Amino acid sequence: MWNKCLNTFSLILLTLLLSAPASANDEPEASEPIDEPVVYSSGAELFGIPFNDLSKEKFEEHLAKIGLEPYPSYREGIANYSLGASGILGIKELTVIYNRYQYVERATMSGVVESAELRAKLGHLLEGKYGPPSIGFVRDGYGRARWMLSDGTEIELRNTTFDVSVSYIDRVPRRASASGRIDVEALLRRSQ
Repeated sequence: MWNKCLNTFSLILLTLLLSAPASANDEPEASEPIDEPVVYSSGAELFGIPFNDLSKEKFEEHLAKIGLEPYPSYREGIANYSLGASGILGIKELTVIYNRYQYVERATMSGVVESAELRAKLGHLLEGKYGPPSIGFVRDGYGRARWMLSDGTEIELRNTTFDVSVSYIDRVPRRASASGRIDVEALLRRSQ
């Protein structure tokens, strides 16, 4: 009988413990929102177009769509553009260098930016899109830095004085490949 009473008492006590509201000390803490990992771009983009293996034809078409036309350049493989009177974050010029196969090797936006606010925005924009730089520093939007991206492109920022530049570099721009066919007639003509 004593065992029966003990079992009944244990069952009542267990029921009370399970049904009783938890005290303030027993409440689980409100879970803090879990921050999603920040994902940075793995490849350079210039004016919304991927920069890696960018052909001259495709790039010039894209620039024409956004209203940019090159002005005359007297050096082969180089195109210059004006980015307008106010520019893009104060930067007013774009110089593009193409390799001999008509692919973009380097595009540099440059200009004198006197507005500290615009200069800071430029550094923050690059850091927000590509993450902390691989080489150099960006502090409060200012600095000298280089981002080496996994698709074979680099971005170089020079923003320590009013003379500001951002260069987009394709470390290994595409080249025209040989067809793999041998022109026998051309070889015969050369040997005669």
